[in-house]
Amino acid sequence: MFNFFRVFIPRIILDILRLAKNILDKDVADGATSKLSTLNITLFTSVYTQAQAQHDLAEQLDRDKETAIMERNLALGVGINQFSYTPNTVKFYVYSIREFLLGYFKGREQLMGDYGYVVNMSNGNVKVVMPRRPIDILRLAKTIIDKDTADGVSSILADFDMAAFNTLYTLAQTKDDLAEKYKRDKESAFFLRNQLIGIAKGQTRSTPNTLLNFIVSVRDILLGFYKGSEQLLGDWGFEVNTSAPPPDPDPEPYILSGIVTSTVDATPIGDAILTFNTSMGPLMTNTNPLGEYSLETPITADESANVSILAMGFQPYAAPIMLTPEGSGVFNFELTPE
Repeated sequence: MFNFFRVFIPRIILDILRLAKNILDKDVADGATSKLSTLNITLFTSVYTQAQAQHDLAEQLDRDKETAIMERNLALGVGINQFSYTPNTVKFYVYSIREFLLGYFKGREQLMGDYGYVVNMSNGNVKVVMPRRPIDILRLAKTIIDKDTADGVSSILADFDMAAFNTLYTLAQTKDDLAEKYKRDKESAFFLRNQLIGIAKGQTRSTPNTLLNFIVSVRDILLGFYKGSEQLLGDWGFEVNTSAPPPDPDPEPYILSGIVTSTVDATPIGDAILTFNTSMGPLMTNTNPLGEYSLETPITADESANVSILAMGFQPYAAPIMLTPEGSGVFNFELTPE
């Protein structure tokens, strides 16, 4: 016999989906004897099916995005074990043309700017700054190709296989566009999934017709049926702790949210990786294309934490913050471009 018990409502998305499936499977297995006859199981099943489908779609889109990025990088020449001298890559042409133009425009290196190169000249020294980010390599490649096309038969790049260069650029740009589309579609799928689960911005466990609302309702129904034998909720997939009294039978989750922008022009930064290092371990999330993030945490008491943010093209960010579950969990961050 035990004096205390606590039925846990999961906070991790995969655990929420898993628990919903366990409940629905148990209801089907029990048939006419199911304890959930008063619940709208048809709607519950529909919401779960849609949420799981959106989750699976988002996961597949993420894999597709990574494949497209890998194929883009291989065409660009920035993949693993590729270098500026790796042939049949965009980077190979960009670097080879740079060397040619340095010789052709000896003493007039600033004219390389017409081809998209960034030329720094100071104290008689010439430095051509080569891009490292895929988006900047693509931009430079397009400028070179456009300049060659505009010059026509008078182009000084006649000795280069510009048709092959253009083919590689087109392939890399197509894969980059595809990766961006997959990323946008993934974010949309995750957003729909989160709405169906009930963890989107502004939602709580009381939001009707969401997975969390159904799960809480099932828990409450079963607690009535299994009064004094609460451990039997485990048959439905719930985790039941009967060893210690809970500080709060069902605390609302503490949601961290906000927006990440650039210090230069306040442009939202999408796909930034935020890591909140807390006493419960590291909690990670990503920003959506609008620079927004939202993260449910298990924090129940005030504590200091450290946040670190990584985003392509921006300097790493790190700072201490104070987490206060009884107050606002909104934190906005600004990143400085590299």
